[in-house]
Amino acid sequence: MLEIKHLRCIQAIAASSSLKSAAAKLFITDSALSHQLKDLEQRINSHLVLRKQQPLQLTQHGQQLLSLAQQVLPLIEQTEQQFSAAQQQQTRLNISVDCHACFQWLLPALQRFQQTWPEVNSHFCQDKDYNGLPLLQRGEADILLTSEVSPEEQIHFEPLFEYEMVLICPPQHRLSSQATIKASQLSQETIISYPVTPQRLDLYRYILQPSQVAVKQWKHADNPAMLLQMVAAGMGVAAMPYWAVEHYAQQQFVHLLSFEQALWRPMYAAFSKNAQSSTVLKDFVELILQQALSQLKGSRALSFKHK
Repeated sequence: MLEIKHLRCIQAIAASSSLKSAAAKLFITDSALSHQLKDLEQRINSHLVLRKQQPLQLTQHGQQLLSLAQQVLPLIEQTEQQFSAAQQQQTRLNISVDCHACFQWLLPALQRFQQTWPEVNSHFCQDKDYNGLPLLQRGEADILLTSEVSPEEQIHFEPLFEYEMVLICPPQHRLSSQATIKASQLSQETIISYPVTPQRLDLYRYILQPSQVAVKQWKHADNPAMLLQMVAAGMGVAAMPYWAVEHYAQQQFVHLLSFEQALWRPMYAAFSKNAQSSTVLKDFVELILQQALSQLKGSRALSFKHK
């Protein structure tokens, strides 16, 4: 019966000029390789290598066995990597988030998760632009919370919930007497946003750009607290999730307005398709969903995919 070591043996021989170099590739001695080759030839009752040829050449049966190795070994390696990833998934959870304000509801869910899975090391991993997809693709992140779905063959996007984006302005702002707002009314406004390109901002992509509205100025805030303070100080207006500002609006710290065509944005949990069976991931996603739907005002379940 053929064994995996036999397939690796014939593959190493085919890629080497001598048995000595083939043995080096396999990290075994020359004599050990010769023994494996002899054992294999006895099993199939046929020579596999033309030993007097330099460099080494495979016989017809050797070529057939090499073809088998080239088909089988990559599948074995792929399966081993999947098993390894699944095992690693049980001991770590690296989380990436494409949303600056999401930590407000994510941290309580993570705290509950850590109580249930104390053996799992949880970490946040971000890049400077809050673009977590490359981290997920490289395996540096195990799960990504994002509003964007990308056509990635190896990544699954699990729909979670959707939330309303609203405009916030100072309580005495000229727009504060309105309940809703049009894109054209923002043309003379300074917009405060996170330090990313406008093309990644919901306000620009779904409100300003479709109406071809250019605003007066863009200003940046590094975090939600700074952004709210800048708006309250009259330095501009901003678009934020309803759940992130509803409390401040009740205290009359800022005033919020819905857009004339309400802007609802989805939230997905993205992770490798190889990890779909992970109990750790399933539990974390379930906790996220419970936390969002029970605590976030202006959110609702998402059972379909936005384009």
